[in-house]
Amino acid sequence: MRRTGSVATCLFAVILMTAALTGFGQAPQGRQPAPKTQPEFNAYTAFFNEKDPAKKAELGEQFIAGFKESELIPTAYKLTIQAYTNSKNWAKVMDAADRFAALPGVDNDSKAYAYLNAINAAQNLNDLNKLIAYGEKVLAIDPNNLNALITLSAVIPQKYPSEPAQLDKAAEMANKALAGLQPLMDKAPAQEKPQYAQIDGSLHETLGLIAYDKKDYKKSIQEYTNAIKSNAKSDTAHFYLSYDYISLMGLASKEYLAAIDAEKAAIAAKADQPTMDELKAKTAGYADDVRRYRDLAIDDLAIAVALNGPVAQQARDELTKQWTAKNNDTNGLEQFIAQKKTQIGG
Repeated sequence: MRRTGSVATCLFAVILMTAALTGFGQAPQGRQPAPKTQPEFNAYTAFFNEKDPAKKAELGEQFIAGFKESELIPTAYKLTIQAYTNSKNWAKVMDAADRFAALPGVDNDSKAYAYLNAINAAQNLNDLNKLIAYGEKVLAIDPNNLNALITLSAVIPQKYPSEPAQLDKAAEMANKALAGLQPLMDKAPAQEKPQYAQIDGSLHETLGLIAYDKKDYKKSIQEYTNAIKSNAKSDTAHFYLSYDYISLMGLASKEYLAAIDAEKAAIAAKADQPTMDELKAKTAGYADDVRRYRDLAIDDLAIAVALNGPVAQQARDELTKQWTAKNNDTNGLEQFIAQKKTQIGG
């Protein structure tokens, strides 16, 4: 199975719950931050009112460099980071975030804000190392931060698909995120519940992939089934679920071949009839398992093709292989896909 998509597509469900503009750079005694001189006021006003993201970022950097003692520096950093984000200058987002977080006296909320934006930048650059590093910095500040938990739990299995300790760490994060998400889902207004359900589904997909990597295919099936309950049109959930069934089919095939060998050995040894009956029943059972798992894989592969998402071509390639193995040709395959499309309301 080839893993699909970039970091960005993998983390489609993550929403940045960043702090609002207010609250950053507050002056002592609760007073709102304000410019101290007319040049500072003019520079900040020009920066604040600029609409072009690239130009806004440039003015923000000029303000930060020119008025280092300004009470508005924290807010200027936030707006500058935002401007770099809007202009998709991801390297500059991370650079500004690092500088912001390193300022003397910066509070943890400000640091978390900077690092969350850096996570987004690293995500868009498909830089797993930096994404994980920034995520860990957020969790060092706030161990319950949902964005960091969701992001890291999804990325770690991509970075370390064969390292059990890392996979266990990712599973712990995903389960912690699910627990934190549940009260938000319960309190969310009706119009927001689908978004939360999508995030819930993505976390179950993460747990499904972790279980698959650990070769716990039945656990993986359980998690991907839960993901589909939250988002029936997740093509990746159907796609990976099919590979769980294919893996179980492979295990059943090995058991089937071993059972045939056991039957041959029993015949050669002139085993009694009850022994032969038991061995034949085992062989038949494994043969049934192979057929059942193939049929289940074919169903989910066809749904993944019908959904026509990023994994559609990979799903079609594998579907054609499994369909041909079952039917000896591809007759009826397109009609079967069309049925699945109707079934899912496509």
